[in-house]
Amino acid sequence: MKPVRLVYLDTNLFCRPLDDQNDRRIFMEAQAFLEIVGAVETGKLVVVSSDYVKFEIEQIVDAQKRKDIRGFERALSKTNIKSSRKLVMLAQEFIAHCRLGALDALHIASACLGGVGYFLSCDDQLTGRASLIEKLAKSM
Repeated sequence: MKPVRLVYLDTNLFCRPLDDQNDRRIFMEAQAFLEIVGAVETGKLVVVSSDYVKFEIEQIVDAQKRKDIRGFERALSKTNIKSSRKLVMLAQEFIAHCRLGALDALHIASACLGGVGYFLSCDDQLTGRASLIEKLAKSM
């Protein structure tokens, strides 16, 4: 039996199935999300979430979309990383060394503390800094 892999999904991944599917990139990212759902359902992946994913979901203006995305997150996530002083201090390191925004840094710090093997995001800023983020994460 293959080991289960822990993954952290950035909030934008939960949103992709409900975003404008006429945009090819969004369509492809939505398809990737559905593949992730399949891997979770078959036990190949376990999703780790955080208070910050939940916070961002609650900021979605459209009530129906917010409800649906909240449902995706609840159905897929098995573990939730709570905010803590240690998490915030770690996020500050990512802000300082990787030039990330506060919420992005909090997501990355949550993933680190959650012990995930993969952080998945559709955010170009994060993916563009992936090697720098990974290098810093491994040094901690």
